Amino acid sequence: MSADEVGSKDVSAILSAWGEGDQSAGEELIGIVYQELRRLAAHYLADEREGHTLQPTALVHELYLKLFSSKPLQLNDREHFLAVAARQLRRIVVDHARNKQAQKRGGHQATISLNDAAGDRGLLVPVDARVIDLDQALEGLEKLDSRAAHVVELRFFGGLTDDEVGKTLGISLATVKRDWDFARSWLLTQIG
Repeated sequence: MSADEVGSKDVSAILSAWGEGDQSAGEELIGIVYQELRRLAAHYLADEREGHTLQPTALVHELYLKLFSSKPLQLNDREHFLAVAARQLRRIVVDHARNKQAQKRGGHQATISLNDAAGDRGLLVPVDARVIDLDQALEGLEKLDSRAAHVVELRFFGGLTDDEVGKTLGISLATVKRDWDFARSWLLTQIG
């Protein structure tokens, strides 16, 4: 069953139970969103060579360990969960890139695309190098316009639609689109 097939009340109830310490609710939650998270991870890593050390399943499993190895989080709904997951996915990918950069190995570099989840492939960022630049640029954007940085994080790492981003951040669809356009242009000038 996908996250879309489960009513928001059901997801909210599962999140509430997990937040209160029910580990079985956490397992149920990951079962609901696993395929969606794996699809997002595959999207980020679509251009990498076969057998690369950072694969979609491994990325989702590492996310699972980060989310479920500590005390349960207090999350409101599916979008809030995906926002937290997006932040963790960003950290995992950046950590992986830093480790690869530290190893100083050459060869093929995997890429991720700075686009919307449906998307055009406007900017490819190599996972093993430029993703660190993307992370630093996002940190700069957070200082300049934190809401626009959140829009990027939710769309890019969380795979949320514009409507979901608006709901999560409590802003209109038009504002989401303006923030996305601004953030994407700004990031392209920083790392492009």
